[in-house]
Amino acid sequence: MTAAAAIEDILERSGLTKSELSTRSGVSRSLIDDYLKGRRQPSVAQLERLGEAAGLRLDIIWGPKVEPDIKPTPRWAIPSEEMKPPPLSERDRAEVLVRVVEVAMCQRRRLRGELEFPPFRKLLRQ
Repeated sequence: MTAAAAIEDILERSGLTKSELSTRSGVSRSLIDDYLKGRRQPSVAQLERLGEAAGLRLDIIWGPKVEPDIKPTPRWAIPSEEMKPPPLSERDRAEVLVRVVEVAMCQRRRLRGELEFPPFRKLLRQ
């Protein structure tokens, strides 16, 4: 979903006008128009602010905060000193670095284009 589509989705789902969204979010009306016309790209924080002003939130990691059940690592899973590889010499580290750079140079560059954003979903009010 492009930024323009995300903002259109916010307006459609919330039933707000651009002026109302501007007032609630603190983002100027002209900037919202620029986003909609593709003249400018909002940051994720700016897009999140627009969504939250309309009662929506980005549908990725920013869902309800859930604390993970962190369990201690079992003793058998912790490597012993015998299992650790010997430290690399300065020359070996340099060779590894050269290989990493060679691989990186072979990678295609990302073509600049519109940023893609995840869809919005309703905020859970508590």
